Amino acid sequence: MRFAEGAPDEEWVMTLSERVEGVVEAYRAEHDIPGAAVAVVQDGAIVLEEGYGLANVETGAAPTPHTLWPIASLTKSFTGVAAMQQVERGRLLLDEPITSYLPEFRFADVEASRKITVRSLLLHAGGIGRSGHQDTLREVSDEAYPTREQLVAALETAVQQSAPHTAWSYSNEGYATAGHTIETAAGEPLEDLFQQGIFDRVGMANSHPRFQNWREADDRAIPYGREHVGPFDSGEQHGEYTVIRLPRDYRPFLSTGGTCSTVHDLALYQIATMRYRDSPLLSRGSLDSAHSAQLQYGDSGWGYGLGWQVMWTWDGARAIGHSGGLPGVSNYSLMIPAEGIGVVVLTNRNDRTGMALAELLMNEVREEPPFRASLDEPLPFGSNYEPGPGDLDEYAGGYEFRMGPASVEATERGVLIRTPSRYDAHEVRIDALAVGPDVFLGRYGAEPIYFMRDDAGAIRGFTHIGYYYPRTA
Repeated sequence: MRFAEGAPDEEWVMTLSERVEGVVEAYRAEHDIPGAAVAVVQDGAIVLEEGYGLANVETGAAPTPHTLWPIASLTKSFTGVAAMQQVERGRLLLDEPITSYLPEFRFADVEASRKITVRSLLLHAGGIGRSGHQDTLREVSDEAYPTREQLVAALETAVQQSAPHTAWSYSNEGYATAGHTIETAAGEPLEDLFQQGIFDRVGMANSHPRFQNWREADDRAIPYGREHVGPFDSGEQHGEYTVIRLPRDYRPFLSTGGTCSTVHDLALYQIATMRYRDSPLLSRGSLDSAHSAQLQYGDSGWGYGLGWQVMWTWDGARAIGHSGGLPGVSNYSLMIPAEGIGVVVLTNRNDRTGMALAELLMNEVREEPPFRASLDEPLPFGSNYEPGPGDLDEYAGGYEFRMGPASVEATERGVLIRTPSRYDAHEVRIDALAVGPDVFLGRYGAEPIYFMRDDAGAIRGFTHIGYYYPRTA
């Protein structure tokens, strides 16, 4: 166990360390996770940072606070910071159309493309969701898009799921476009914006804007899966685990998930991100803007900022969090800025959620659980939206996902969705509350669900974590 100068009382930290170890080891055992690295931040200091289990099953190497991990979508907040830094320098306007910076930019719908702004892409509100281009790079060919320019040019085939600015649909392709727009406006490569504008300023000495640094590191976490890993199977086994194949070069998707870091460095980043008064990253107003729900999920109060999901604790404190998942990796960063506390979790299994472990650890750090005492309880968001009698029935029916058929049935205040998972096709159930017309939020995982209508007003499909499910029946 390690704790930093300025940490709270040593006896308290020792007790916290024991509780954290118990939670992590129980979670690893229950969910068959080879290794995890965890850090806890409080009052501007790293009070605990530790590794558990195995970073490399074959060699028996344990993770440390300085073990290098692909951090996947935790990168998105770096992109939000880089965008706001360019706004502060007068080089970028968030509400300017993308075409002002990239004149040749277009999706398949040319008219919609002209309405898409930098902000809409940073909020996952560009309307394209997961267009399939990232899946092509990860599952078919590492060489599909050698550069960011070529990736953005290829998005001319991306089909709109919804009109711009009308719905939230997670889009790595959208974030890749936003990243290329930011670097174009800045006149500097995105790698330099991350390295000099974030990592160097915060002291993140072992964080890198290139996947290759992770591949070459001696102390690195190996991504693992079990059976049913599909196109991500590297053909290599470490004991009972399959080593997951990750893209050789993730530069085209750098802004959405192409960095690597350590739990120590991410804890330093949390500290800098919560320093509203004198952050080395951004002014107070810019940080607050990035941490605000600029796109709200119905009337729940929960929503999305610039690279962060915005949530509220049961007692009214704003919480900021984001997941980071790639095949073989599941991470989460969770903070409550007003209280100066944060938790970082890095794990090397993709099909086990890091968010749940981060929440369980935050329950040990905070005097009262921020959301719920048990993961079996619903999350503490509500809604004043009251569907009329029979209104929810129109959502019920059959839908199609890329991994197989899905279904929706109406419940008392929402819908129950049954869908194959996006990796191994096992059934996932989402119990979602209606939080507005055609908008639902998962009661247990806070997944936003948006239903789309055709020109006649009939339900034609819905989006879930960026994937579009067309209606079949």
